[in-house]
Amino acid sequence: MKDGEMSDDTPGSVLNVVVHNVEDKISLLGVCAGHEDKKWRYDALSRDLMEWAADWVLTYEEKSSFTSSNAMSLISKTLSRIYTSAKKDSRGEIGELLLHIILRKHLNSEQAITRIYFKDAPNMTVNGFDAVHIVERKVVDENESDLELWLGESKFYVDSYDAVRAVIAELNDHLDTDYLRTEFAAISDKVSPAWSHSTQIKALLAREVSLDAVFASVVIPVFITFDSEITAGHDISSSDYIAEIRDNLESEWSKFKIKLEGQTLPREVRICLILLPMATKRELVSAFDERLKAWQLASKF
Repeated sequence: MKDGEMSDDTPGSVLNVVVHNVEDKISLLGVCAGHEDKKWRYDALSRDLMEWAADWVLTYEEKSSFTSSNAMSLISKTLSRIYTSAKKDSRGEIGELLLHIILRKHLNSEQAITRIYFKDAPNMTVNGFDAVHIVERKVVDENESDLELWLGESKFYVDSYDAVRAVIAELNDHLDTDYLRTEFAAISDKVSPAWSHSTQIKALLAREVSLDAVFASVVIPVFITFDSEITAGHDISSSDYIAEIRDNLESEWSKFKIKLEGQTLPREVRICLILLPMATKRELVSAFDERLKAWQLASKF
């Protein structure tokens, strides 16, 4: 399978790539849902979230065992694990699910563990990285593959400045040696032994392996959403809109790099900045919450 392609058993998505620039340490992937009927496609994107929920929530074993006989049970389990709280505006699950979709659809990743499964209750907050995926890269002139571990950070925000400030603070915490050792041990414990990459991931994250060696194979996808006057100010995804939003995303990328250069992180990392401009976060949250609560009610046993 080539980079960017998806297997046939995954859902589609209205999120399309607007810009993709690759640098040695900080790359950029900008995506947008586009417009339909003279408005930003928040409702179509909320449907994406519902269709991808099982791929995000269910464990490797549950997805492997998914059949028509247990479909309703697993769907009910999926939707109950996301959140049931009435305080929808303060929930971060939508951002984590969006990051999952983008990694799977546009970067051809596989999910190593489903973090949300390990909630003790539906509305609790799960600590740690917001996504743990792998991306398999073919090594030139060899039959073997180079496995990259993608440890994601997600900020489902209205303002990009606030999101950048928050994510840099989180990177400082999450790249600390003691934190990483604890997180790597937790990841190793949660990886399914039936997964084909289980042995390789556990070997990479073993205590005996230097973090210097580990981070040669690690990429940090930093996912940031923000309310965009450009997206809200257009009613069609014309060539003018694409050019304007591309310039805006590249400007946000430049500001992020400048901000990061002023920081001293605990270790050097490769970062993929993923940006999603929205007309308004509020519209997407409301549309998804309405769909989620309706499905939760309909699938309740």
